[in-house]
Amino acid sequence: MAITGENGTVKYSDDSGAVATAVGSVRSWSVEHTKDALDTSKMGSSARTFISSLHQFTGTMDVLYDPSAHEGLGIFDPSSDATLHVEFHTAGAGGIKYEGDVIVTSVSRSVSYDDLASCSVSFQGTGPLVEATV
Repeated sequence: MAITGENGTVKYSDDSGAVATAVGSVRSWSVEHTKDALDTSKMGSSARTFISSLHQFTGTMDVLYDPSAHEGLGIFDPSSDATLHVEFHTAGAGGIKYEGDVIVTSVSRSVSYDDLASCSVSFQGTGPLVEATV
């Protein structure tokens, strides 16, 4: 079954045990989950061989920027050394969420004369990315 993004959300908290707060005005989000492959090839081999290694994830979210709602929130502050717990939801009930601890690595705010102010936030995961049904 296909999932539409209209009911997607991003939620965050100071740690995984706290109640998560929804980020307002999210327009889109993405999460990339990757794994390193270590080269085990040796002289005389006719093809490269690899073994599985560590995995990691990164993510971004784009929001309509509202300073009154977003300023002072750790999720918009890359100067903070805090690790946040983030949940990326595909939909409401019956959807899938991806969650993990992240460090905010960049925040880009932009505005043009013919569009709404927007903000793009990038995350680096620290630890595992967990997939769960909502």
